[in-house]
Amino acid sequence: MSSPTILLSNRQIGDVNRSRVLRALCDHGPLSRADLARLAGVPRATIGTIAQGLVEDGLLEEHAPTREAGRVGKPSRPLWFRDDAGLCAAVDFGADAVRAALVNARGDVLTRVTVPCPTSTASAAQLEAAVVEAVGGVLRGSPAEVLGVGIAVPGVCDPATGIVRGSGPVPGAAGSGLSEAVAVAYGLPVLVDNDARAQALGEKWFGDGRGIATFASVQTGVGLGVGLVLDGELYRGAGGATGELGHTVVAVDGADCHCGLTGCWETIATLRWLRAEAKRLRLPDAERLDAAALVALGTPRANDLLVVYADHLAVGLATLVQLLAPERLLLHGDVVGGGELLRALVEERLRERSLPHLRDGVEVLLSSLDQDAGLLGAAGLVLSERFALAA
Repeated sequence: MSSPTILLSNRQIGDVNRSRVLRALCDHGPLSRADLARLAGVPRATIGTIAQGLVEDGLLEEHAPTREAGRVGKPSRPLWFRDDAGLCAAVDFGADAVRAALVNARGDVLTRVTVPCPTSTASAAQLEAAVVEAVGGVLRGSPAEVLGVGIAVPGVCDPATGIVRGSGPVPGAAGSGLSEAVAVAYGLPVLVDNDARAQALGEKWFGDGRGIATFASVQTGVGLGVGLVLDGELYRGAGGATGELGHTVVAVDGADCHCGLTGCWETIATLRWLRAEAKRLRLPDAERLDAAALVALGTPRANDLLVVYADHLAVGLATLVQLLAPERLLLHGDVVGGGELLRALVEERLRERSLPHLRDGVEVLLSSLDQDAGLLGAAGLVLSERFALAA
């Protein structure tokens, strides 16, 4: 027996169309009404009414007219988010602080608050107090209604329940305490997700992933994490347990990993490995070495180590290329400090380790979001939820 047909009310149809318009803007940036009609799949006869409603509701505004090359007639007036539209409180974690920001739908960081906190050793209560304080700091500076709070956690998260299954860097985040504490304190929706996946959303809404159907956002440094956007949608998998590419085996007889496995990608391509190799090579200040410092040294031994580091990073990235053939690989974290020199080395080694028919369409880019990638990603969690297509 076939399932019953579900009919949408006029209001629901209107909500779907509004959501499509907002998602088209998030995906592509400022657009004319004609472009919105095409990309959002909304008939041109109705786009004017939808756009006007969004303008009257204070979400969008018209920008100065622009004339496209080769087009005659009246120039178009792009629509874009107002600077006080789509406000989100965003939270991420550093080694010794909780960071929060007020972010709008344009991706502008309007307010920042940093609360000192030893995140690697803080108890659940200490961590919750620091997060509540940080969120309160940015909410006090909000010029308009805030849609919700996004929290990016370096760990295994279930975004459907707000539960952090576990976090090595921030063990006090485990459980549902973070989301519950913020929700009780401020009465706002709270969304929690893995930081690498959040960074992928940040790239989709505000960075070099905008308008790209399939790409991977890769966090490097202390650990290795991956966020995947497939056909325009963030991929989470069952229970939000995906993104552990750092623990795929790349060396059958490799070193023991802190996760309990052996030969993981993280054993040969993180700062722990890099600093151990720098110490073995007797490079200066080896215990604090990172990609930026390695490039700055510029000695033959440092340059040789940089090439090996790039190759080890490429080993894991090649798995993404062979499996998904993404249009872009967007690199975050330590690699960004290595600049164009390290980016080019990674790309070169990646091409050598990938099949020709898959590698040729892949771009390797350093994230332009830099230090704000986590905060913008946390804001993206809220925007993705609120601007999702109506059911």
